Amino acid sequence: MSIDMSQFYQVFFDETSEHLASMETLLLDLDVDNPSLEELNAIFRAAHSIKGGSGTFGFTDMTRVTHVLESLLDRLRKEELHLRPDMVDAFLAAGDVLRAQLEHHQGGPEADPGEIEAVCARLNQLVSGAVAATPTPAPGPEVVAASAPEARRVRLECNLPTPVVNDPDMLKNLLDGLAEIAALDIQQRPDATHPRLAAILTTQKNDAELKEVMSFYLSPDDLALSDPDVAAADDSFGFFDNAPGTSTASDDSFGFFDDAPGLPETTLDALLAGPQVIPDEEKTGAYGLFEDAAGKRENLSNRDIAASDSPAAIEGQGYGLFVDAPGGVGLFADAPGSQHILKATALGGAAGAPGRRLTDSPAIETAKTGRRDHDKTVTAANSDSSIRVAVEKVDQIINLVGELVITQAMLAEAASHLDPVQAEKLLAGIDLLARNTRDMQESVMSIRMLPMSMVFSRFPRVVRDLAGKLNKQVEMKTVGEHTELDKGLIEKISDPMTHLVRNSLDHGIEIPEIRVAAGKSPKGTITLKASHQGGNIVIEVIDDGAGLNRDRILLKARESGLPVNEAMSDHEVWQLIFAPGFSTAEVVTDVSGRGVGMDVVRRNIEGMGGRVELESSTGHGTRTVIRLPLTLAILDGMSVGVGGETFIVPITSVVESLQPRLEDIRTLAGDARMVHIRGEYLPFVSLAEAFNLPGVEDVTQGIVVVVEAEEGKAALFVDALLGQHQVVIKSLEANYRKVPGVSGATIMGDGRVALILDVAAVARMGLSGSGKFARRQRAA
Repeated sequence: MSIDMSQFYQVFFDETSEHLASMETLLLDLDVDNPSLEELNAIFRAAHSIKGGSGTFGFTDMTRVTHVLESLLDRLRKEELHLRPDMVDAFLAAGDVLRAQLEHHQGGPEADPGEIEAVCARLNQLVSGAVAATPTPAPGPEVVAASAPEARRVRLECNLPTPVVNDPDMLKNLLDGLAEIAALDIQQRPDATHPRLAAILTTQKNDAELKEVMSFYLSPDDLALSDPDVAAADDSFGFFDNAPGTSTASDDSFGFFDDAPGLPETTLDALLAGPQVIPDEEKTGAYGLFEDAAGKRENLSNRDIAASDSPAAIEGQGYGLFVDAPGGVGLFADAPGSQHILKATALGGAAGAPGRRLTDSPAIETAKTGRRDHDKTVTAANSDSSIRVAVEKVDQIINLVGELVITQAMLAEAASHLDPVQAEKLLAGIDLLARNTRDMQESVMSIRMLPMSMVFSRFPRVVRDLAGKLNKQVEMKTVGEHTELDKGLIEKISDPMTHLVRNSLDHGIEIPEIRVAAGKSPKGTITLKASHQGGNIVIEVIDDGAGLNRDRILLKARESGLPVNEAMSDHEVWQLIFAPGFSTAEVVTDVSGRGVGMDVVRRNIEGMGGRVELESSTGHGTRTVIRLPLTLAILDGMSVGVGGETFIVPITSVVESLQPRLEDIRTLAGDARMVHIRGEYLPFVSLAEAFNLPGVEDVTQGIVVVVEAEEGKAALFVDALLGQHQVVIKSLEANYRKVPGVSGATIMGDGRVALILDVAAVARMGLSGSGKFARRQRAA
């Protein structure tokens, strides 16, 4: 049977990415002077898991790096070495290499071989070099070295997943991994019919380390580890356990006298009847019951046991029934069939012996308690479980819900023409459908929501590395990292935020000497903050640096040929840094100075339906605010009519709507017009003219919708307001081509297609005085 391994590769890729992210976070949080053993162990486990998984799938390049990484981590957690800052740097570099190798195995470019060799050499040097550099201690009292942990015997049992059982390579890698850390005695080898693995391990590893080896193949909760001797004792007293294939209804003996393999039924009867002489050939294969410590064999019967005065007397006779063997009770030998005879013999002996009851054995109670505790653990684990679902499946569900929203709108549109008295129940049902559809949509959309910590967690490393390069002391803080945002936006917001953080580090935070001279702490602070405000998510990048320099920005703007004057407000001056090619850096470095940053940030944010704002106070710092919609899939909008067509204006951009007066309209040079509203003049944009549509020409017969974008406010002139709707966004660019002034399309309740306005583009057009999208497009 062929197995599609692609899904298991994807699981490995996902889990390895999580392990690498976890390692980086832990490394950045480590206290170098006093590292937490728990954190070191967590980093080691992450590296070990990557090593095991990469070995399973044959990614030897990753196995090699994690092996040497694991070696250094192991010495650190055993306190054979002391953690140093250069070791943390080496660990982070190794993480970068592993991430590059992982991307290569996912179809990306090949990792740099030179960088791989350099990282491995650096790690090996830290292991060997650090040991050699350790000073020789002065002579003193002799210290007895701690002995290595003694080897122990452990019984391992689990049901392996079908893919592991059916793949010889995966099964071999699993067994090889166990054989590396233990002497392996396989009791039951898994196959396609019986996936159970049972083995006795002799090892120095503890349970946690054994579970770590198996963690890639199955959940630790599905792995049973026990003392083999205790397990045998517990099974031996399973009086009421049914043998496989039997039931209590057909067997009144309750399993007391189950036949042992190869043991005649008459043997049990004879044992219960009285003393018997057992032939030598039976004693030889007699299941190891009658050997005392000296190795001699004795006959055993009910009468022999009953004649004893105490369990101690039985011990003296060498029957070994009550003697604790190392690691367990030692009641029964491991030979086949011995358990069945002992059930009969011990039962008869217990009746006449005044000693301790067999059920009082602490070892037995321990074994049973352990089994109960294991069951509780499994139950608790199962009660809080999660599953991995491909993004494509989630997107498919969201698309279907979007179609359901459209269908519900169509029904509502059709029902609006019915007599409300005659169709009362139908209208009530449609209202209920609308509520349920909305609830379903919100529930499904929540599946795609991810916490902002997915973005914030990337920046401690950026801040650490860049601060070191710039010789600055910087602390990064996060607020609201559990605030959720749509997965699509999470993926797109990382690049703009990276540029903002780098700007704060390079242009905002001062070097320690300058900060101290200004009365500040030598260590600067960058704060990343996320919160919900209305239907938007607000992301802030705040620094306590020098702030923006108004005079310098104006000087650079004049040098760049931008129209500026001294009467400009601070807000207007700050907007200049969003101009293409604008930079205040004196020299071009690998960090900044090329002037290709803030304009790209604004363009990317606007492409996500958001806007960016800037606030600054000279000498105190800068605050950059990004406002984004919670999702790109569904939009609350105001529908407007223009020349018989319907347009959707995002409701978050609408300030107000009103009917203008003729005297409020002012015509400037050319075709540009302004409208006077509440004490300010706003660009007047006729959507009919912009899209070359027939529309209302008399301004007193139409409606002005005031919208706000990054560039400022604009007044959109439309024929009529049609209402407010929740619409499903469809991409025009993916299905047709990019249309200026339009960000997408949707299907209305009556089946017609409505275009969703790109408010930022419309506002820019109004401020530029053009006012005509369609003509510019044709001219192009």
